Amino acid sequence: MKQTGRLTRARKKSTQGLVALLTDFGDSDHYAATLKGVILSINPRARIIDISHNVSPQNIQQAGYLLWASYQYFPDGTVFVCVIDPGVGSERKIICVQTDRHAFIAPDNGLLDMVVFQENIRRSYEIVHPPRFSSRPISPTFHGRDIFAPLAGVLSLGKSMGQFGKLYDLKKPSSMFYDSEKGTTTARILHIDRFGNLITNIPELYYGHCTIEVGRTKISTRIRNYAEAPKNQSCIIVGSNGLIEIVLKEGSAAGMLGANMGTPITVSLGDQSPNF
Repeated sequence: MKQTGRLTRARKKSTQGLVALLTDFGDSDHYAATLKGVILSINPRARIIDISHNVSPQNIQQAGYLLWASYQYFPDGTVFVCVIDPGVGSERKIICVQTDRHAFIAPDNGLLDMVVFQENIRRSYEIVHPPRFSSRPISPTFHGRDIFAPLAGVLSLGKSMGQFGKLYDLKKPSSMFYDSEKGTTTARILHIDRFGNLITNIPELYYGHCTIEVGRTKISTRIRNYAEAPKNQSCIIVGSNGLIEIVLKEGSAAGMLGANMGTPITVSLGDQSPNF
């Protein structure tokens, strides 16, 4: 039992200072590296993990999905820094959210909606007194460097987010996933991965009895894995996060269907059984 206690304490200690970055900054500019430089200047022992810097520019919905799909697999105490911020420099708020396990920093633009929908929110704050890293004025075009990164640095040291903000009443979204009964959330494409798979917001409970129309193409063939998919035919599969995806064996469903993030999709429900 004593050995277990030592391992538990060591595990908790090892997760301190872990920062995960999610931005639309890309790989060709200095922006993402600058964020890391600021964080490490404040906390040289911080460990930084990139979720992605290749979110489509200003695509809040895609960023929200990528965060939701990944955050659950990070250790307790991770600080998530999410900078997809088309309202940078405006009156939009910057918020910090504390869940049972993690801390999140993001613009108040809907990026955290999928996390907030799923998690128990312990506290949320509007940042009004951000820690300063430089004596220079805060840039109206680079809050990632001047506000988000310094805040992540001090939080990774164990500082309380309450020192820098005021309590904020963060409303929990009613639904983020397609629901045929409530009808409050429409079906949509959340993300197109590098394989050309279309990841939707349709839960797997519809897998056995739905036809999905992407553009003008109807897809109803359901598969359990990629290997059993017929060649040159888009199919329905349940992805690793429990959401329905449209896929093409050894090819790009997005390319075949001419689909992008804004392509409308519709769901028809029936009593069909899976095609296997």
